[in-house]
Amino acid sequence: METFRSSPKASSENADWWTEEPWNNKLLVYWIVCSRRSARCRRSRAFLIVSAPLIVLTATLHAQNASDDLSKDQDYREELGVNEFTAPSIEKLFNTLDSLKPIPVNTLVRPVTELNTAERSKYALGFGVLIGDGFLDVEAEQNKDMESLGRELIRRAKVLGVEERVSRHSRKLLDLAKQNNWERLRKELIVTQEDVEKALLELRDEPIVHLLSLGGWIRGLQIAAASVATDYSPERAKTLRNLELLDYYLDRLNTLSPRLKRSEIIQRITAQLQTVRTTFKDNEVLSAPQVSSIQATATSMVDLIEK
Repeated sequence: METFRSSPKASSENADWWTEEPWNNKLLVYWIVCSRRSARCRRSRAFLIVSAPLIVLTATLHAQNASDDLSKDQDYREELGVNEFTAPSIEKLFNTLDSLKPIPVNTLVRPVTELNTAERSKYALGFGVLIGDGFLDVEAEQNKDMESLGRELIRRAKVLGVEERVSRHSRKLLDLAKQNNWERLRKELIVTQEDVEKALLELRDEPIVHLLSLGGWIRGLQIAAASVATDYSPERAKTLRNLELLDYYLDRLNTLSPRLKRSEIIQRITAQLQTVRTTFKDNEVLSAPQVSSIQATATSMVDLIEK
């Protein structure tokens, strides 16, 4: 009696046979062959009747998991313009600014204002600035502005299309601030940043991704420069000089659409960043007056974004 035997090749590839595409076509072929073969094969056919739903479910879940993991795929992230520059970890920002303590919080805190503009680019830059404001609130351990900051974050996020991700965390951030639980609040900010990054991956709007990140960097530069100026040393001043990152932002600004590049805010911010770049490039070690000049330039850019 004829029996069904798999070929040597099929045996060697047995482990991968069911996971390769198109698995459903292979299932059909196996079904047809078994219908013409031995009782043993007919028993295998009976097994397939029972197990086919499980195979379908497993394949579906495998496909879903692959889709869910796209946010961690480096090639996919780069395609959308999300990398260590465009979505830097807020945890790294906290650590950098922690190393520059004491931070002159009282001179840096500013009231949260409602941004009203037709320029979406300004909302992106301004959202990044507000993230920097949140760091100052945590650093100062004060919760009086946290509610208004949370509302304005959600408002700006709505314009940018990431409202849902920000809304998930805003209430928890406010509750933690009311409890004066600053350590957990810092951790929640980190989780919030990661969730917003996933939303940016879905947004597929590279200019907005870069402008949002740039706004946060500008506010961070203002805070860092003010901290160094308050307690100057050449070693502390070195933390400000990141020419590679500044060149990256300038390159991204240069790739914006002609319409965006012609806008007043983009032109003025580009010019001021070029001024900072000249200072970075010409000086290995920034002097105290140069640090103060960088602080003034960063403050001017924050005011331009928020006015």
